[in-house]
Amino acid sequence: MANWYKFPTNSRMTDGDYRAGLNALNIVFGAVLGFVLVGGENLPIFDFVALLVISALIVMMIQSIALSDFTLFSVLSTAIAIYFLPQLAEEWFSLTKVPKLQPTLAVWATMATILELSPREHPDQKPTE
Repeated sequence: MANWYKFPTNSRMTDGDYRAGLNALNIVFGAVLGFVLVGGENLPIFDFVALLVISALIVMMIQSIALSDFTLFSVLSTAIAIYFLPQLAEEWFSLTKVPKLQPTLAVWATMATILELSPREHPDQKPTE
């Protein structure tokens, strides 16, 4: 609280800024995903469950972008999963009933990647005065 009246002198995120960014992404895109999945409410139960499972797995992959030690692998595998989402889901249900699912997940993953690759202060590094 000692620096409450100061402005930062560099563009590096603190650990608190980073956690705030992750929380914001998760809240916003979690809510958006809820609205997007409403488009699948008329699907048969099996198809809706399959849609939820696939969505949950991809969201877990998006979360791994920030939490995994293997960031590049997480980004690439998530991008591949999102890219092939329509083909993967085609056999179970018509994804055209939920057309905004793929772009929602893609933007979420992109934002998570940008946040992860943004410059940050290392925990052992003191903020510049």
